[in-house]
Amino acid sequence: MPPAYRNALLLMALALAGLGAGATSGDDETRPAGARIDALAARGELRLVRVQEDADFPGRRHLRYDQVVGGARVVGAQLVRQIDGEGRTLSVHGRFLEGLAADTTPALRAEQAARAAEAASPWGARAVGEPELVLLPLPAGARLVFALWVRFDQNLERIFVDARTGAIAWRYDDLRTEAAVGTGTGVWGDRKKVSADSGPGGFRAEDRLRPPALTTYDLGQSLSASSVTFTGGLLDPARVARSADNNWMDGAIVDAHVYAGWTYDYYFKRHGRRGIDGRDLPLRSVTHFLPPSLGFANAFWDPFQNAVYYGDGDAVYAPFAGAIDVVAHEITHGVTQYTWDGIYAGESGALNEAFSDIMGTAAEFFHEPAGEGRMRADYWLGEDLAFGFDPPRSAVRSMQNPSAFCSETLGICDPDHYSRLYRGPLDGGGVHHNGGIASQAFFLLVEGGLNRTSLRRVLGLGPQHRDKAERIFYRGFTSYLTPSATFADARAATIRAALDLYGEAEAAEVASAWAAVGVQ
Repeated sequence: MPPAYRNALLLMALALAGLGAGATSGDDETRPAGARIDALAARGELRLVRVQEDADFPGRRHLRYDQVVGGARVVGAQLVRQIDGEGRTLSVHGRFLEGLAADTTPALRAEQAARAAEAASPWGARAVGEPELVLLPLPAGARLVFALWVRFDQNLERIFVDARTGAIAWRYDDLRTEAAVGTGTGVWGDRKKVSADSGPGGFRAEDRLRPPALTTYDLGQSLSASSVTFTGGLLDPARVARSADNNWMDGAIVDAHVYAGWTYDYYFKRHGRRGIDGRDLPLRSVTHFLPPSLGFANAFWDPFQNAVYYGDGDAVYAPFAGAIDVVAHEITHGVTQYTWDGIYAGESGALNEAFSDIMGTAAEFFHEPAGEGRMRADYWLGEDLAFGFDPPRSAVRSMQNPSAFCSETLGICDPDHYSRLYRGPLDGGGVHHNGGIASQAFFLLVEGGLNRTSLRRVLGLGPQHRDKAERIFYRGFTSYLTPSATFADARAATIRAALDLYGEAEAAEVASAWAAVGVQ
C-alpha cells in the first residue's frame, strides 16, 4: 500500500503567474510562506537537507527541507524554497503533512529490522546500507518504520519495516532500469574518440578530459564478479576496462564510456550542471554484467556505487550500452537521486521514469542528427538496441504516441492521458507505463500537435526552441519537485520554471501541453 499524502498542506507555486524571466516576487505574496518555513525549522519540524545553487540565475538558491517529527524524517514530505540573493522567498513547492504526532521510540533495533527485511525476501537477500528510522504516512495513519534496501538476484527493493512489530509496512522495487584520447568501435560499428588514461601496460577506460572521474568497468560476463559487485561489494579496480594500444574494439565498453561523457557534456552545456550531483561526483559505467546464458537485456542505475550496469542483451537486443538515449536515461536516475529523489512508485515513480526518458531523448537530439534510422534522434526510446531496427517493434516506449505500446501483463497500453492512468499494483504502480503522460506533454511542448485521447491540439514552442522545452522541464523537475510529486505537481513546477526562464507566453504553452494530457 503506497503512502498517503491526501491530507498534506500544499504549498505550491506561491510566486504569482505574472512574474517573468528574472523577476522577483513581491514580499507581500511570499513573506507568509517564508515566515512559516522559518517557524517550522526553528521548532525542529523542518530540517534543511540540501542547498542548490541556481545555475540559471546567479545569486538565487533552492533550499530543500525534510519534514521531521520527533527527530524522524517523514517519507515523501519535503518543501523546496527558492530565495534570492538577499534571502527573500520567491516561491515554495512541496508538501507538509499537518497534524502528525507519533512516538518515535522503536521497539526494534536497526539490525533486527534488517534481518526482518531479509527474512521477508527471497533466499540470499542481503540488506545494504544503514536502516533509517522514519515515519511512513499510510491511509490508516503514520507508522514508525525502518527504511532500508535489500538486494537479491538482480533486484533492489526498498523495504519499510514496522519499528515495533517487525512486519513489512510497505515495499517497492527500487531498481531503476533500463587525458589520452584513443579511438574505438561502438556496438554498431561506428568509430568514436575514447578518452582514456595511459599507464604501465597500456590504457585504462578513465576519462581525463572531463572534470569528474568517468570510469568504465568490464565484468567479463562473470557471474561471480557480477554477483559480488551487485550484492554490496565494491567494484574491483582490476576490473577497469583496458586496451593495450588505445584502439578499443569492445563495442559495449566503447559506447558505455563515450556516451557517459556525452551525457556529462549535454548536462553541462545545456543546463550548466556538473555531473550527477552538480559537483562532479565520479560516475562508473559497468559493462558485461552477467553471463550471456542469463540473457540480461536491460540496464539499471545503482545508487550505492553511483554506477550504471549494462547487460549484454539477448537474441533480440544488442548490449544495452549501445544507445545514447538509454545511457543518458540511466544516468538521469542519478541526477534525480541528487535532486528531487522521486519515490520509485506510483505517480512520483512515473515522473522519475518520464524525466529519464525526456533527458535521454534530449541528449540524443543534442548529439545526433534528427531523422529516421539507427543513431538518429527521434522520440522512440531504446529503438537503436534491437538487431532488427524497426520502430515501434524495436523500441520500448514512444513519447510521440505512448499508446502504441501495450502490456499483456498489465492488460493496458501506455497511457497518453491522465484519465487512462494505470492504478494497479504491477510495475510499482505503473512507473514505466504512466510515464508516457509526462513524456507526451514534453513532446507536445516541443513539436505541438494533437493528443489522441483528449483531441486537444497544442501549438508548441517548435523544434527550433527545443532547448527552451528542455530547460523548462529540467528546471521544473530538479528545482521544484519533491519525493512524493504528482503529475499536478509537475505541471505547477514546469509552469513556474517557464516563468522563471522566459515569460508568460512559454508558460501558457506548458499549461496547454499539460491540459492536453489531462493534467490540470
